[in-house]
Amino acid sequence: MAVGLGVGAAAPAFAQSPEMPAPTFATTRSQVSTLPPGAVRYDDLGSTSGGFLLEQRGSMVLLQMDGSGEILTLVPVPGARGDTVFMDYRGRTVLKVTKAGNVVSYLHDARGAPADPRQGYLPPLSAPAMTAALDTMRASAVSELTKLAGHDVTVWGTQSFTTREAFAADALSILVLGVRNANGHAGRAAAKIDKVTLRRGKAPSVEFKDGELVIEVNPEDPWGGRVTPEDVSRVLTQSRASG
Repeated sequence: MAVGLGVGAAAPAFAQSPEMPAPTFATTRSQVSTLPPGAVRYDDLGSTSGGFLLEQRGSMVLLQMDGSGEILTLVPVPGARGDTVFMDYRGRTVLKVTKAGNVVSYLHDARGAPADPRQGYLPPLSAPAMTAALDTMRASAVSELTKLAGHDVTVWGTQSFTTREAFAADALSILVLGVRNANGHAGRAAAKIDKVTLRRGKAPSVEFKDGELVIEVNPEDPWGGRVTPEDVSRVLTQSRASG
């Protein structure tokens, strides 16, 4: 997956406190956190209005900008020179954490700006808000998947989430990013997809068979009930490798 890393001037080094290291690809993939619960406040030097809160919760990284009620769930992607790039589920680069632990923010400056952590932890963030409207997200997912596959792709099952529309919309955005990643890593993996079915399950899972990609999520578990883009990419890549 190509990620634009060569933007902006290099950020000056900011010493990271041992009590609050910035998350990296390695720490988020381990799904184990030895850090005390809570968020860290960062001053975004690319913004005139403040900064953001950043929290690592196991394999999840959450970000909340000052003055916003929205909480973004970020996806870690390995970058150049040992860096970690954090993207939102629409594929936009939000943060970069360098190998030395310095944080670069792209929230307000497309060239990248340093983000300076403050000492100490704040209370943990609440469960992530999911703001996309289901009908809009479904139409967007169909359009994007059709473009990636090179033929019409249908999406089924969203009607069973009428009481949890935001969660289903979030799952669709994760799906699109996972398919896009698989295309980048293994050629046109999306070409094999004819149909996507989204349904409820006790545990998150992804299965691909005979042209149908089945995504199971549990909206009753806002943390562990989601699939990840890596889950989707892995299943599609394995399917392509097996012929």
